Amino acid sequence: MDRVQDKQALRDKMKQIRSQVPAASRELQSKAASLLAESEWLAPLRKARGRELNVCCYLSFGDEPDTGYLLQSCKAQGDRLIVPRLVGRTMKLHLLEQHQELVPGLWGIPEPPGDAEEWGSERYGGIDAVIIPGLAFDRWGGRIGFGAGYYDRLIAQIRAQEAFRVRDHESSNFPAELGAIALREQILEERVPMEPHDFRVNRIFTPDGIMEINDA
Repeated sequence: MDRVQDKQALRDKMKQIRSQVPAASRELQSKAASLLAESEWLAPLRKARGRELNVCCYLSFGDEPDTGYLLQSCKAQGDRLIVPRLVGRTMKLHLLEQHQELVPGLWGIPEPPGDAEEWGSERYGGIDAVIIPGLAFDRWGGRIGFGAGYYDRLIAQIRAQEAFRVRDHESSNFPAELGAIALREQILEERVPMEPHDFRVNRIFTPDGIMEINDA
């Protein structure tokens, strides 16, 4: 099999496993992983940068681990919350104000309302952290998604934006750290076949601790 077929087989396998995790367990694990991400990642990052953060948080749907707990934690710390919205094949980012409510979007994924301020590509360099759920992760930081490329679109757009800056002799500046929260059932011992559009996260937080990324 080629890497796309290999990944599809893994995706199907992990989708079945994750769908069998009881909702109560998923909630408890999401909370535990989120608490760890806040204390061991976001809090030190705020201290290092000496200010509140600009946090891009992907919003969970279906049986994904719930990023809503981290969203609430970031709100409490005064961070600026940037959430995605898929328009056609383009990922649009919007600033989520405290008073705004999320609405159901494509595939039932929560998204900001239409009147939310857009966080344009010229401000990508101001994002400090990106929080990502997913179908599964391996111990090299590779991620398996559902196949629609939802989580990959922002990274692809950032890469394109940075390529334009380099071409035009501007400094490349995307300081964001990529972090994931995952259920213990989501961690793969086998390596995920990477496709050209894929990206790896910097760190993965599970209910059992921080998963060290193996770069080898």
